[in-house]
Amino acid sequence: MKTWRIIYKYLPMLLLSAALFAGCTSREHGDTHSANEHEEEKVQITAYSDKSEVFMEFAEPVAGEKTDFLIHLTRLADWKPVNQGSLKLVFTPAAGAPASFTIPAPARPGIYQAGLTLAKEGEYSLAIIPEGTGFADTITIPHVHVVRKGEAHAAHEKGKHPETPKKEEAHQKEHAESEHDDHDHEGATEEAHHGETEEAHHGEEVATVITGTGGGTIPFLKEQQWVTEFMTQPAVRKDLATYFSTMGELLPVSNAEAIVSAPLAGIISGSKSLPFIGKKVTKGEIVAYIEPPVRQEGGMGQLTAGYAEARNRVALAQKEYDRAKRLYEAKIAPLKRVEEAELTLSSAKAALEPLERAVNSIRGDAGNGRIAVRAPVGGTVVEINAANGKGVEAGQPILRVVNTGTLWLKANLPAADAGKAALASGATFTITGLDGEFRPSRLVTVGDMLDPQTRTLPVIFEVPNPGARLKVGMFANVAIRTGEARNALTVPKEALVEDESRWFVFVQTSGEAFERREVKIGAQDKGHVQVVEGLQPHERVVTKGAYYVKLAATAGKGADPHAGHAH
Repeated sequence: MKTWRIIYKYLPMLLLSAALFAGCTSREHGDTHSANEHEEEKVQITAYSDKSEVFMEFAEPVAGEKTDFLIHLTRLADWKPVNQGSLKLVFTPAAGAPASFTIPAPARPGIYQAGLTLAKEGEYSLAIIPEGTGFADTITIPHVHVVRKGEAHAAHEKGKHPETPKKEEAHQKEHAESEHDDHDHEGATEEAHHGETEEAHHGEEVATVITGTGGGTIPFLKEQQWVTEFMTQPAVRKDLATYFSTMGELLPVSNAEAIVSAPLAGIISGSKSLPFIGKKVTKGEIVAYIEPPVRQEGGMGQLTAGYAEARNRVALAQKEYDRAKRLYEAKIAPLKRVEEAELTLSSAKAALEPLERAVNSIRGDAGNGRIAVRAPVGGTVVEINAANGKGVEAGQPILRVVNTGTLWLKANLPAADAGKAALASGATFTITGLDGEFRPSRLVTVGDMLDPQTRTLPVIFEVPNPGARLKVGMFANVAIRTGEARNALTVPKEALVEDESRWFVFVQTSGEAFERREVKIGAQDKGHVQVVEGLQPHERVVTKGAYYVKLAATAGKGADPHAGHAH
């Protein structure tokens, strides 16, 4: 069983090696065949729609003579060969009725072959229509040039090849010499030449078309592409957010954390178990009872006396404040006296508040003398510092409650990046060990002062945490958004290959030709990377299988990139 797992793991490599060997063998055979027999130069055309790639090769068509067409049809959804269904070819001249042919089935998966005869010379547009393949599509090639009988021979004798007409929106390249062994299979049936009109293809989109090899120097055949995990995608323009990276930490929101302390000395009652770590509690819920000691000075007597004294202080402070205010308004006392009286009143009220809560707790507990300790906030118990039956002093922490429904992400900006903090408008972050990317809901604040110890500037974001996946204290890799790159030329991140701190992509210059090209990159956002230099819009780059193209480049060194291959 282990042996089969190893073979399965390395199956793509084995298949690619076999395909590379087959490709080299085919080239050697093709070279020998060319040396012994005369073969005409081939025209190569690569065309793309949203669903398909067509790579076709044929000799320059001559009016009234049979021309062998070799068509490779690839599904773009998974970059695999189309292995069923027919292929309809509709040649439409500039004037006159279209000529329609059908290739009933592929000769081999992805490969359609036919010998076709076009009666008249001139310019044709070609519509390629897969039928019964599991998807509906039409690929239109705007220019196919058919020469007069004798014109092609004259051009060949002069060492020239009739130039393929250009398409306005396509990337046009000169024709490469590419040969194929002769094919015995013709396989196409000619349909009504007169009776089909251009309205049959009304509303079609013209495909992106490339003629020749496009200057590509790395041959990677269709048979090699189809047996590997392979994909190409066009470079497209889109808006990207600009980010810079830093580290951060998840913290509780400032008003969503509370330490529950004993309001006075006593013993934690065993009549109610303390909540366990992780238990959810609501605001105002009783989390513990405290039994006051019997001694008057340490229990209820102390609480009652302290409460009465605190109330008296508040009453006296209130009277003094009111008197000072009246004297100030009568211009008898200075403002300073009013301010001092106000400060004394605030201090007295602050001292009364906890005693008042404790007394109310006792009164609200059926007057049995126990003190009910309540959670001041709702949340999760994250820490316990006491136990049932143990004594506590007044103010001693019993437990800690944190509301984790919303957290704060504190990003620490290095001093060198502190100037970018003013541009911060959002962020994304990831946590090691957790899948996915997280997004804060809003920017809370940007610090005004560097931490003297770490020399960093805090930037705080609010993070929703409904599923409680995020935990307080987790560290995060944070990308802070600072702006936007508008209409940027982008490729998927997977298309980039790093080599000695330089970035490269493999550009598909035709169906079976590729070029390794250095690029300069910019902003990165949501799996896409901005290409600042080295790539043009709509050029296709390898997004899966770049390693195999690199391997093909190594295997093909010294070989003629324009040499044909047999199918």
